[in-house]
Amino acid sequence: MEDLKNWGVFLDDIPPEGLKIEFKDISNLGDDLKVKKPFSGYLKLKKIGIEVKLEGSLNGVLSLECDRCLTNFDFPIQHEFKIDIKPLNSLNIEGEKELMEEEMEVSFYENSWISFYNILREEIFLSIPYKKLCKPDCKGLCPICGTNLNKKTCNCKIYKKESPFAILKTLLKDKNLEKGGQ
Repeated sequence: MEDLKNWGVFLDDIPPEGLKIEFKDISNLGDDLKVKKPFSGYLKLKKIGIEVKLEGSLNGVLSLECDRCLTNFDFPIQHEFKIDIKPLNSLNIEGEKELMEEEMEVSFYENSWISFYNILREEIFLSIPYKKLCKPDCKGLCPICGTNLNKKTCNCKIYKKESPFAILKTLLKDKNLEKGGQ
């Protein structure tokens, strides 16, 4: 698949019995996603009026940068998902409103075109954890010399910064002393 940005289907091209698309070797998903092992999987679409129910699965490996030690690590993704796809003009924007849980798994199409490229990117991004760690107990970098503490230790003296609320503890002690001294 050369031009993934144009990968998709028109709503009218989905037959009544549904449509299943299998894919493999998808790796060109934009500069912001570094694919280590190309993605494979499937998409099943079932049209219900102007809405589409989509089930999918994707498997692949991304190369991510650890948020603590800044080293690259492989992050495998095996993700199954179900989403409802609705026309963009059905999105009722009246201002701010709290989304219900069932509204969180909705995607939108425009001009009767459902973009598989956008759906795949969205689901991959949803699979990436908020805090990307190479391992759960990553020690990170020394804030003074920058040494990767997972690989070696340094001799820097790291002073634990006091809480900004420490002054309140002092004030409370002073107040208790005043009461006891009266």
